Amino acid sequence: MPIAVLIPATFGIAFVLVILLTTIYAPRLHDVDHVILLARKLDPSDLETLLDAGEEWRLRQSLTAAAFRAAQEDRILLVREYLRRLAHNTGLIQLWVMQEKRQLEKRSAENATETNPLVAEAAQLALELRIYSIVAGVKIWLWVAFRAHLWPGALIPVVTTLRVQCGVNALEKYRKLTELAVALGAQHGRTYYDRLLEAL
Repeated sequence: MPIAVLIPATFGIAFVLVILLTTIYAPRLHDVDHVILLARKLDPSDLETLLDAGEEWRLRQSLTAAAFRAAQEDRILLVREYLRRLAHNTGLIQLWVMQEKRQLEKRSAENATETNPLVAEAAQLALELRIYSIVAGVKIWLWVAFRAHLWPGALIPVVTTLRVQCGVNALEKYRKLTELAVALGAQHGRTYYDRLLEAL
């Protein structure tokens, strides 16, 4: 196939893909009801226990090499599930916060006194957690793909390194994000406050 045909065809396909991603497959903004309905329960204390360096050191010291490899495989798969939930909930909250931000922009500046800082901070936290989720997800994917739990002792991945990626402490940021989401939900009424607490 001549290059004179290949280059325009490639640009044409790329153009169609961009149009599809910005129109048909664009992320749809959510409201608080979507967050409550679609959120996946994640207790940050469970993730904190999994990412505790002391617990991992204790396992490394007390188990045999084979038992530690098996435990580390389970821990890698468990942290992958927890981080998927974190990424999912963060995405939901981010889409909801974007909706809130658009509504605030439509209102006059004097009506948006208390909500504006909450929305801006939640949007920033959600962005940081989304970046964290991508980096941590790639790292976990590589561990699983290359069966890193079977590597020699010193090369077995340390799960606790996932606590902070790209300068983002996932536990602190996620706790803060859920607190902000619950505070934003409280502005919609006490029932939303309670339902968000239960969902997240």
